[in-house]
Amino acid sequence: MRQQLVAKQTQSLSLTPELRQSLRFLGLGTNELLEELKGIALENPLLDLDETVRSEAEEPESAKTKEPNDSNAPTYPDIEARINHTTHTMSSSGENHFTYDGSNSNDLATHVDFRQHLKEQLISNNTSNEDKELTTYLIDNVNEDGFLKETFEELKHNFTDGKNWKLADFQRCRSLLQNLEPAGVGSLDLIEHLKLQVKKAAISPHIKTLSETLLDSHLTLLASYNHKKIAHLMGCAVSEVAEAAKLISSLSPKPLSEDWEDHARYIKPDLITEKYNKKWTIRLNEEWIPRVSVNQEYAELIQHESDDASNPLKDYLKQAKNIQRSINQRHETLLRVSKEIFRVQMDFLEKGPKGLSPLNLQTISDSLNLHESTISRATSGKYISTPRGTFELKYFFSNAIGDMSDTSSTHVKDLIKKLIRSENSQDPLSDSKIQKILSGSGIEIARRTVAKYREHQNILPSQMRKKASS
Repeated sequence: MRQQLVAKQTQSLSLTPELRQSLRFLGLGTNELLEELKGIALENPLLDLDETVRSEAEEPESAKTKEPNDSNAPTYPDIEARINHTTHTMSSSGENHFTYDGSNSNDLATHVDFRQHLKEQLISNNTSNEDKELTTYLIDNVNEDGFLKETFEELKHNFTDGKNWKLADFQRCRSLLQNLEPAGVGSLDLIEHLKLQVKKAAISPHIKTLSETLLDSHLTLLASYNHKKIAHLMGCAVSEVAEAAKLISSLSPKPLSEDWEDHARYIKPDLITEKYNKKWTIRLNEEWIPRVSVNQEYAELIQHESDDASNPLKDYLKQAKNIQRSINQRHETLLRVSKEIFRVQMDFLEKGPKGLSPLNLQTISDSLNLHESTISRATSGKYISTPRGTFELKYFFSNAIGDMSDTSSTHVKDLIKKLIRSENSQDPLSDSKIQKILSGSGIEIARRTVAKYREHQNILPSQMRKKASS
């Protein structure tokens, strides 16, 4: 066979270094992007990175008055983007008032609202509406550690008109509050909270009594580890005192110290959505999003040099301009994608997770004429703050459940978590029971699907959630 050279013309798509950089920046979380930009800024004297918080008064006048230039913006009227309402805060009533429903999936990024979680448990609690109302009032008055520092006499001055609750009502409802989860919320002080935990501990009655006596009468000796003297005063064995002391040292010092604080995830959102003049707005979080600019003094000096002059700063200038362009493009893409997501998921803002509609990457891709991989990069690790909590943008994508095209899997996962949170810990709900409850509410779902959604949320099966009665 004779070999020969043949010229052949083909088409292929190749990414320029600038485009690769733009896609890389889009895929990075804001914190990762900041760290990378800091490293580049140390090497490139022409790249200025502004990390300071910019208030509305510090912004240039042009930034305040400039209208958004987005030819591809959706035509729906209820969402506006790129409007600077940095100083706007939600009013305590009316159109801008929301209650966070506190039962979202693992995509929820902010500290879980323990007050709303407690109120949810009250809904299924077998008590009178009057007691629920007073208990709700007490929940609103506990501090961030979970303690109720105000006495009944201090609180009663702020009771709503027509409410003449008595001390007995206060004590009964506070006891009801203390038995919700997290246990002990509503305790007046540390000692009461510790004694409540001792009462619920799975230990012998004798050690319980010793522990309660230690907390009541011998804290100073307990703090100095003087177990021998305590045993002499209480007429018991030193080993028993040691066992009671070990129990006390294992207790939580405040109702919200472990189950809530240690597991909270604090995220600075990339985007913020809020209601302003009866319209939902979406904007970049200017206090967190990095602002990149080119050092104008150096740039002018370089640009005034002759074209054939050899200056390494020219490469720095080119790099700085490319980075600035890539960052601006990243911000524009984030806004476009988030606007389109909330065009579909508008009901979430008004109704919470039950308002979520099935949504996939392809739908957003087709609407914005962007590749699915671009949508994926724009939503991974990017968070948006809403009145209902801070969520990763990926949270708003979910499949439909079976033939129910208007019911999202995210909503069903949320319902499962709600049911489990409000269950009786001594008789937890099995997957079959949850399936029957959902079926009764019009959501047809298989038991194995319930199990899958439960496992996705790292929730143990019913037999492992069961707690022994104290």
